[in-house]
Amino acid sequence: MRCLLIFGFAILLLYSCKEPKNGKELIEMMHQKHSQNFYQTLCFSQKVFHYNNDTLISEDIWHEAYKSPGRLILKFTDWNSGNGMIFSNDSLYVFDKGVLAKKIERLHDLIILGLDINNQDPEKTIKQVKRMGYDLTLINEVSLNGNFAWIVGDSTKLCFWVDAKSLLFLKMRRVTDSTFREVEFSKYDAIQGLAVATQIKFYNAPNKVEMIEEYFNVRVNCNVDDSIFYPFKFSSSKW
Repeated sequence: MRCLLIFGFAILLLYSCKEPKNGKELIEMMHQKHSQNFYQTLCFSQKVFHYNNDTLISEDIWHEAYKSPGRLILKFTDWNSGNGMIFSNDSLYVFDKGVLAKKIERLHDLIILGLDINNQDPEKTIKQVKRMGYDLTLINEVSLNGNFAWIVGDSTKLCFWVDAKSLLFLKMRRVTDSTFREVEFSKYDAIQGLAVATQIKFYNAPNKVEMIEEYFNVRVNCNVDDSIFYPFKFSSSKW
């Protein structure tokens, strides 16, 4: 147990910091810390920068809305492009010019680990995280960007990092024989007193940025109607 001894030579004051024994305990700690002060909805736009070999190759604007638990809608380029995605009920819906082009089963790591984990019942999060393949029996202390963090899972295959002080999600990594994906919540800002990740970096190889998202017009606990996540209403949905 990490302890801090202070008050000179006369009196020793012992402060104990709870250390999670595994990923399950860490998820429970995150929920306990944030469940009373985390947003239920989030509305924002973002500048999207695409890179190839460290060279900027394109830019775009996306519009997004999140509603806990597990729902996220994205509209690409402009409100009327008809292009975008909906994540809802463990499914991903992809739209091309207003037409549903694809539907697949998909649990979204970033929605669950970066957002839902703070709101929903920890047992549900634990089941989802296990279902995605994370090994919650593995946990280690590490230094990340000069700060103390917890890493859960196998760092060579599938893992995620959590800041030890704030207990906020920092990044995840998924490595297979043919792919490398790492996503980092690289900047948090206080929006109406609530912590919001406003810059997200995506890597397709170690230290090789593929995409950067920068949020603007961010609104927490905004009015988000459930109907915008209905696939048949994608084209007309606004928030």
